[in-house]
Amino acid sequence: MKRRLVKLILGVVLISVSIVCLHAVMVVNDPVAPFVGKTSIQIGDMITDSASELLQSAAEAYLFLNEVEIAGRNGLNVNAALQRVDMAAARVQQALNLFREIIVSGREAGYEKNRLAKLQTFSYDQFARENGLSTEEMSKVSVYLGRGNVLGFYRRHALNLQNLLGTLQSIRADLLQGKLSENRVLWSLLQQYNNTMIFGNYASMVFYKI
Repeated sequence: MKRRLVKLILGVVLISVSIVCLHAVMVVNDPVAPFVGKTSIQIGDMITDSASELLQSAAEAYLFLNEVEIAGRNGLNVNAALQRVDMAAARVQQALNLFREIIVSGREAGYEKNRLAKLQTFSYDQFARENGLSTEEMSKVSVYLGRGNVLGFYRRHALNLQNLLGTLQSIRADLLQGKLSENRVLWSLLQQYNNTMIFGNYASMVFYKI
């Protein structure tokens, strides 16, 4: 049962992430962040680095699930699974560290008013419909960007990363005891990756559009 469950989860999430990555090259990637001066470029670079860390973390998480998948034949290779989870967690931690720096830098620099105004007048629902996106997920993005609260959006993304890291650490604790986490934890892990990347990706599409 667990083997079939993980296969289903893995297939669905891989398809979902593939679709997400087709919409934009990076997750939460804004080439011109809406802040004053050179800080905008510096933040853009850090966002790109954080997006890369998150995507690499997701790759490690999927390889961990592959270990779960093939465990049905010969039993779980705990060391291999633990290695994948450790790498996934390290990448998420680095992505989180970068976003904490981004928030501090953005707060100190202040917003660039013209670019901020474009976010406030952007038609989020219309853009979602025209591009076949989830209006429900886009509404979560517009709660922040539509009000010009870019730092609030970044804080929400950082919280998503923190929660994802907590789930990975829980899975790691189970593996250290020589056991696999319950199905609900695996579901949560994959759902968190999916939600975090969609949240960031939709914002990325908006930033590119404006």
